[in-house]
Amino acid sequence: MFIKKIIKDNYKFIIVIILLILFFYLKLPYYIMAPGGAINITDRVELDGYNIDKGSINMLYVSEYKATPSICLYSWIMDYDINKNEDRKISNESIKEVENRNKIMRDNSLDIALMVAYKKAGKYIDVKSKKNIVIATTSDNNLKVGDIILEVDNNKVDDVSEVKKIINSKKENDYVTFKVIRDDKEKNVKSKIYLDDNQKVVGVVIITDYDYDIEPKLDLKFRNSESGSSGGLMLTLTIYNALVKDDIIKGRNIAGTGTISYDGTVGEIDGIKYKIMGAASDNIDIVFVPSPNYEDAIKTKEKYHYKMDIVKVDTFDEVLDYLTK
Repeated sequence: MFIKKIIKDNYKFIIVIILLILFFYLKLPYYIMAPGGAINITDRVELDGYNIDKGSINMLYVSEYKATPSICLYSWIMDYDINKNEDRKISNESIKEVENRNKIMRDNSLDIALMVAYKKAGKYIDVKSKKNIVIATTSDNNLKVGDIILEVDNNKVDDVSEVKKIINSKKENDYVTFKVIRDDKEKNVKSKIYLDDNQKVVGVVIITDYDYDIEPKLDLKFRNSESGSSGGLMLTLTIYNALVKDDIIKGRNIAGTGTISYDGTVGEIDGIKYKIMGAASDNIDIVFVPSPNYEDAIKTKEKYHYKMDIVKVDTFDEVLDYLTK
């Protein structure tokens, strides 16, 4: 009776407290994108004789927050993006698979950056081995994120193009058998072939991961948060800068964003508005952005009257041309 009386006498206050707790702490199925900043990665490469006195090379990042009612209200006022958690997933993936894919893509981004930088610098790099890894599934095909593909229909496959060739040799509704390594064990799985935009597919996204011999040897000290696929361009520039004798930084604070392909092509990324805002807060002089993101980057610069130079690039060569001109 005593407790009941307390609740009755103070029910309004209790309701307010409960509402406040929910307002600030209730987790919603959304995440918020907000301005990030620049990560100085100039010294993330360790190589004998490599030292930078002035200037820096930086990766740009977007801040993300788990949504609560209070954070959503603030984001709405500040005109930040509110996104569904489901948007991170492909098909019916688990959170573990999403995290696994992100790790694979981080590692692959470093592999590509090494290849492009060493080749462009004229240094020795040789492929020792490679493996095909599943990074996403878009249909129920019995494959899982992280599977390493050894064979397709009893044929060893060296790269993704060979997997596609075998699939294209079959008919719609045929099955293809993958021999994979999953959880350190070999396993055979069957996947049905179907048509998507008149293309024969099994609903899987695969990347090829490489292991290299390189000379000179160097150590990479990137944290997971500093080596996502959208940072591929700047990872490449950082490694290249350590390998060449020329000073391409010239005392400037350089930043950028964009994926990198083995042929040096720079690819589109998400969150460019927040990356430009973060670059401005960290006093960046030059920002390289992929062509598809350039218009939005310029709009953000003009809206907030930022003083930085924003440079549109499609290839790694264009970055070097700009810095060395």
